Amino acid sequence: MSSVIEYTMHVKPSAYEAVMAAYVDFANRFGERNPSEDLILVTGDPVTGVIRGIGVFLSNEEAADVVNADMFVDFRDSVADLLTTVPVRVDLDLVHVFVKPPEPLASSA
Repeated sequence: MSSVIEYTMHVKPSAYEAVMAAYVDFANRFGERNPSEDLILVTGDPVTGVIRGIGVFLSNEEAADVVNADMFVDFRDSVADLLTTVPVRVDLDLVHVFVKPPEPLASSA
């Protein structure tokens, strides 16, 4: 079964943009280099200072390995001083996904 990791950070008010930029950069680099990562979402709310990453992995084992991956450790360390609390990681089972198919392209006659 696929595994979903939710990683939530509470950011200091003046650091939201910097942490968001660092997270997006990390997510792009990690996704490109990690074949077990199927999907990465980064969400945020600048008003509350919450930034949340959601990653979908092929298995629980692959999701667990991310915590100690050098790239993730480097990212965590780089933003640690910009957070108000210790980030929270939650491991979830992926139960269902619904994605609308793309609309067909109009034919050019």
